[in-house]
Amino acid sequence: MNKLFSIYLISIFCIINGCSTYTTFYDTTYHKSTLQNSTEIHRLDLSNQNLSVLPNSITNIKDLRMINLSNNTKLNLDSVFRKLAHHKNLEVLILDSLHIKKIPTSIRLITNLKQLSLAHNPEIQLQELCTQISDLPIEFLNLRNNTISYIPENITKLKKLKDLNLSYNQVKDEKSYVYLGQLPKLYSLWIDHNKLKELPVSIGKLTQIRFLYIDHNELTQLPKELIGMRKLWVIHAGYNKFTILPEVFTAMRVLLMVHINNNGIHVIPEVYQTKKYPLAGLLLDNNPLSETEIQKAKKIFKGYFLLSFKQKQYDIK
Repeated sequence: MNKLFSIYLISIFCIINGCSTYTTFYDTTYHKSTLQNSTEIHRLDLSNQNLSVLPNSITNIKDLRMINLSNNTKLNLDSVFRKLAHHKNLEVLILDSLHIKKIPTSIRLITNLKQLSLAHNPEIQLQELCTQISDLPIEFLNLRNNTISYIPENITKLKKLKDLNLSYNQVKDEKSYVYLGQLPKLYSLWIDHNKLKELPVSIGKLTQIRFLYIDHNELTQLPKELIGMRKLWVIHAGYNKFTILPEVFTAMRVLLMVHINNNGIHVIPEVYQTKKYPLAGLLLDNNPLSETEIQKAKKIFKGYFLLSFKQKQYDIK
């Protein structure tokens, strides 16, 4: 398939479906101060309001799709879920920074829940959480900044999960990635800011994902097992410690774009000149490439859909 056409298809797909997993459905977001004024509410943000109970007027809303309850640590979640249960179109629930340890079983009453955010709840019991939400149609799960060091096997019960945010954790063990590889619909995975010095070789078990975020780690090289990620389109690998552009990218079947900015890359391996591969977009901004190496790269990567060498941190001579 032509490289430009491939990038075009991805762009159209992202526009239609939304690459941002936090995209919700309607324009106006209401807050507590305006809650009494309208029953036609689709998005409701009640975060940071020191609530101990949900306002009774929430039961009058006709078509609630999203609610943010973050940083209301006095809330009784069982009571909250039971009150929200009659909102049959509720798809997005944000419960960040609530000091959650356990999720009440009553979350299962929110039967159409597709996006669940539990960021900044470092004591969350992940294995129990996966059990509680296994019967829900969860497509996006945000577990950002929860001191997670491993993924329990029962995450494999989340058969509809498409997007998983594990940013700001420390998921390093082999089995975690084996289990993630068993999520049939997993599309995007965030493991940025995980203090990773290397990727477990079991990362190759994630044969299903399209977008991988490994930026802001301590990586110096990538395992050859990355080749096993045979559906991967885009890798974000900026802010690591690479000194050479990884050769493994030339062996990946459908990889089209690599963001590898803000590393220590000063060499483009010869394999990029001698081998055929589908890569068509490369962002090398803020790497200490010499002018000679940049000119060489421009010839090697001529015709790329996107190619950038912008320098903000280095004086190139």
